[in-house]
Amino acid sequence: MTAATIRRSSLDRIIAQAEREFPFECCGFVIGDATSEEVRPIANIQNQKHAEDPMSFSRDARTAFLMDPKAHLAVMKEIDQRRLELKVVYHSHPDHDAYFSATDRAQACSFDSSEPDYPGTLYIVVSVRGARFVRAAAFAWDDRLRDFAESALQIA
Repeated sequence: MTAATIRRSSLDRIIAQAEREFPFECCGFVIGDATSEEVRPIANIQNQKHAEDPMSFSRDARTAFLMDPKAHLAVMKEIDQRRLELKVVYHSHPDHDAYFSATDRAQACSFDSSEPDYPGTLYIVVSVRGARFVRAAAFAWDDRLRDFAESALQIA
């Protein structure tokens, strides 16, 4: 198992967001470079989409997330403009364990099911039960397995 590192302040911000947005999934990015790390929370619009079209969006935000596309794009533009990297994609699992689900994998490989959309990016899933943080787990693409594998999460 390879190790992944995130700063304590970044993880604390993610945990606070996950607890605040409970019982719904939260989501966002961590961007930065070799010397910096910034958390960018993104609104989960899954409830809105579910209300508008429950046939196409059968799950609500208690079991799914959909990042607001405008906010998602704004972060991608910021990364390009500031010459940063997308370090982490994160979301929470309210009242569930911190694992990388089949849906998580499908979203992470949305363009090509055999390759991640953001190669080299870490995925963090936060388990929150009863509005309290339980565990964070990190997942990285494993070229040998052609799939995501859990990585030891180290706090810097």
